[in-house]
Amino acid sequence: MNKIIVVLLATLFWAISNSANAQTSDKAVLLNTYTIRSDRAAVKATRDLWARVGDKKNEAWYKLPKGYLATYTEEGVESRHIYDQKGYWMYSMMTYQEDHLPAEVRKEVKSNYYDYSIVWVKEVKEGEDNVYVVHVENKTEWKDLSVQDGEIKELRTFCKQ
Repeated sequence: MNKIIVVLLATLFWAISNSANAQTSDKAVLLNTYTIRSDRAAVKATRDLWARVGDKKNEAWYKLPKGYLATYTEEGVESRHIYDQKGYWMYSMMTYQEDHLPAEVRKEVKSNYYDYSIVWVKEVKEGEDNVYVVHVENKTEWKDLSVQDGEIKELRTFCKQ
């Protein structure tokens, strides 16, 4: 069951990477305070985000074709929170450097890939599940690893040329 969840979340991560860049898409609309107030689902999503992370994040809200996207950056962590059309939270994705990676995940990666440097991390939260996609590289190759519940899987490996 865990393997299925890892594969699904890893696939979700790659889909999120593409769809969450909707800020530059012509289908995403930046919401302002007046727009949010008149949209019940946007108000619900806003209240949920504030309950999850606090209300002083200076987040930007976007109306997507199938929901809402809230983005903000705090202390070097870029956060994206996705909500459906009714304002229900679907998932969150945080992008950061190695120094923000939880110690147990960092230890697991470093103990198995000691010749590699951690370049960046994307953490995907969906329900109670957390998946860390860790990008590591050395002089000859780079890898994208999926880390969930202490289990590491290689998603991609590329040779440098």
